[in-house]
Amino acid sequence: MNTEEIVRRSREMLDYAVEMRRHFHRHPEPTSREFETVRFLCGQLDRMGISYVNIPDGGILAEIPGKRPEDSETAPHVLLRADCDALTMEESPENGRGPRCCLSTNSGVAHMCGHDGHMAMLLGAAKLLTEMVPGNVNGTVYLLFERGEEGGNCIYYVMKYIQARKIRIDSCYAIHVDPDLPSGTFWIREGASHAGNVNFEIGLTGKGGHGSRPDLSNSPIDCFVSIMNQLKDVRMKYISPADLLTVNIGSVQCGQKRNIVPEYLEFKGTARFYSQEAGGIFKEKLDAIVKSNAVLYGCRPEYKVFSGPSLPLINNGEAAAIAAEAVTELFGPECLTEGKLGLGSESFSTLAAYYPSVMARLGVRNEALGAVADLHNPHFDLDEEALKYGIASHAAYALSYLERCPRIPFEPFEGTADDLLKLMNRPVPKRYDET
Repeated sequence: MNTEEIVRRSREMLDYAVEMRRHFHRHPEPTSREFETVRFLCGQLDRMGISYVNIPDGGILAEIPGKRPEDSETAPHVLLRADCDALTMEESPENGRGPRCCLSTNSGVAHMCGHDGHMAMLLGAAKLLTEMVPGNVNGTVYLLFERGEEGGNCIYYVMKYIQARKIRIDSCYAIHVDPDLPSGTFWIREGASHAGNVNFEIGLTGKGGHGSRPDLSNSPIDCFVSIMNQLKDVRMKYISPADLLTVNIGSVQCGQKRNIVPEYLEFKGTARFYSQEAGGIFKEKLDAIVKSNAVLYGCRPEYKVFSGPSLPLINNGEAAAIAAEAVTELFGPECLTEGKLGLGSESFSTLAAYYPSVMARLGVRNEALGAVADLHNPHFDLDEEALKYGIASHAAYALSYLERCPRIPFEPFEGTADDLLKLMNRPVPKRYDET
């Protein structure tokens, strides 16, 4: 692996990556409906001469083949992934310091999770790899531009495509920008990286009435308050103290007038965890709490959403070691840092269930530029100088893996994409593409 060449070319690619990132930032599209984003990405790949397939409702899977070895069946195959969708939220016209360099032109949709930067870095890496892979190394680099990461679960359709065609993948690498880390630094760790989740949206139908005679009514508010109070005890009473688990009620909708007992209440929330077993216990107890209180308070529960426990993202130890060594060779040991473990969720966990995978976190924090706000915050912004580090690390991981061709011990999930969907108790994702 020619580290000097990778660093030099990634620096030269920065202007292109910034141009791409600003285009995506100005034209964000919501989860599973990234139609123009996909068209634009396909156009960029066409210009590079990279072959690809646009998987309906899944994303773009592109291929950069290396030279053909005598034993092509054993040549390594590595996948680099970026996500495409934006969040349905309004961004602030200012970051943490002042006006940002570019703004979303789509009202109510914004790249406040850094996916614009993820796509830009992978496109930059694609340019670089088309120069360094063909004719130089054995094996194949796949590029995945994944749709619907923010809850759309479009990775399901990607996996269906890969499995139907028996495409071999030996390892996966991805980057997520991190506004807590100094710009240009990496946090690469073995083990838990992102959390699994249980998502719930539950309705409670009681008996409405007038506030002067609550004894003639069954208020769903009373039922919900009891449910809420008992949920607070689940973590302490049923989950091992060695396991992390958080619970949040994010929405409660009920009633309109002060003197009317409402008939209906709906609450929405999520639990996050690193142990799928802990997530399963939480879901079981939530179900029991809701049903027992519904009986006690004379309400009828309706489970509108009750999914999970989904998979936590667990970074493979050997893949993480390859990634850490690759970026250290590029930028020196000072580029590695320690970050704070959070409980956000990641669809990359699906790829990590099937292949030895690692997601690195790339620092994009720059206080002088106002890039200081958290992800999913209206003021979130990133230091665009960090994009060159992401370009280089994508290329370095792919080239390092292809050159070494390591045989990483790994026990993949043995079932199909449908089996995994069933394990996580999630519905088949809604389709938006024309068929």
